[in-house]
Amino acid sequence: MKIAFVSQPIDTVLPPSQNSVGSCTYWMARTLASSASVVVYGLSDNHRHKVPSAEASGIAFRFLPGSRKDRLRFKMLNKLAKLFPRSEPASTSRWLFPDYGRQIALDLQSQDCDVVHLQHCSQYAPVIRALNPRAKIVLQLHTEWFPQSNREQLARRLAAVDLVSTVGDYVTGRIKQLFPEYADRCETIYNGVDPEEFPYDKDYAAGRLRTVKRILYSGAVSPHKGLHVLLEAFVLVAREYPRVSLDIVGPIGSYPLQESYDVTDDKTLRSLSPYYEMSTWSVIKSRLFRGKGLQRDYLGYLQGLLPQDVAAKVTFHGRFQRPKLVDRYYDSDIFVFPPIWDEGFGLPPVEAMASGLPVVATRSGTMVETVIDGKTGILVEKNNAEQLAQAMLFLLADADKRERMGSAGRQRALQYFTAARIGQRMHARYRALCEDAPLNSSHSGPLRKSDAGTVTIS
Repeated sequence: MKIAFVSQPIDTVLPPSQNSVGSCTYWMARTLASSASVVVYGLSDNHRHKVPSAEASGIAFRFLPGSRKDRLRFKMLNKLAKLFPRSEPASTSRWLFPDYGRQIALDLQSQDCDVVHLQHCSQYAPVIRALNPRAKIVLQLHTEWFPQSNREQLARRLAAVDLVSTVGDYVTGRIKQLFPEYADRCETIYNGVDPEEFPYDKDYAAGRLRTVKRILYSGAVSPHKGLHVLLEAFVLVAREYPRVSLDIVGPIGSYPLQESYDVTDDKTLRSLSPYYEMSTWSVIKSRLFRGKGLQRDYLGYLQGLLPQDVAAKVTFHGRFQRPKLVDRYYDSDIFVFPPIWDEGFGLPPVEAMASGLPVVATRSGTMVETVIDGKTGILVEKNNAEQLAQAMLFLLADADKRERMGSAGRQRALQYFTAARIGQRMHARYRALCEDAPLNSSHSGPLRKSDAGTVTIS
């Protein structure tokens, strides 16, 4: 069997600087390479360091250059997203690197793959289907689709797909609700971590000896991840338990509003306006005064939430490379992850569990499926700083509870959420697709042709 993975044009697949989806692609590809021929597509703009050979990695990496038009389109999409927050998300836009999608569709013709696995980028399904009619197409969704996306356009793309694999029952349920006509081709296959990154048990004795307990957050420093709620909670924690620190690891900068929320939900948008209005003003300011723009606005807001004595206990580290991030998991005492949107999967809590950390998280999307409340961590309501603070204080006060939850979390992560387990299940689904041609024999719906007769990205 030959399998091709198509990365999003924003993904970085190769370690040590992967994003979360790129990391999932890499480890699944490595797992499958032991029993199948695997090729991974990505944008070369994101992979400027040395690419491993197929002989060394077992994977054929094909990183294609981004066209000048694609880069200009992407810049324009980002600008429009900031100026018009109720617009279509870039992630579902037909203008998200369409030349990249066509290059892949053409290159796949020479690869003769049995399965083409798309990472979230549904735009490329119709053109890949048109040019590779024999291949089975799997679309993996890492988050739900929002009402502001064009439903008819998305439905045409789903018609070109043989299997829609989502990263949680929450996402699967949402897609089935939005597209009942395609419910029979949707199923859940979770994301996973690689045990090689988390090879040893946590040294809880070292944690007991630490005078200052370490709380860790890893993920985007963006409003939808609830960092403002975390800092409000941490102020309460530090007042009651002064011997504590908070490390915040992750890229700094607000994700576009329409990539995280249903923009038809006026009540939610009003509650979020204090965090995103700054971003809109920064766009205008940067155009008028050539200022620094968006990146530091939310960070500045977060820093303003901290009294001077508490600010000294909080460190914003920015993005870490993978080995350093894993070390930070092992060197911490509690992991906290407080998103206020509906999280698609939430890889950082599972990584924290794999390292033996107890997790404090919100009841957000798929995380209620990965973190077991009262056993591997504590789940609290979204956007509730007081509940978040009480959960952290509870664990800070009880080393035995921290260790029991951490050990249970590690056991759960390594039993249910490993790349090998996920890869084995995906391989079985690929084989079933290839052996069951009638599953989706008709793909006439999604194709649209211009007057010149070329298939377009829809």
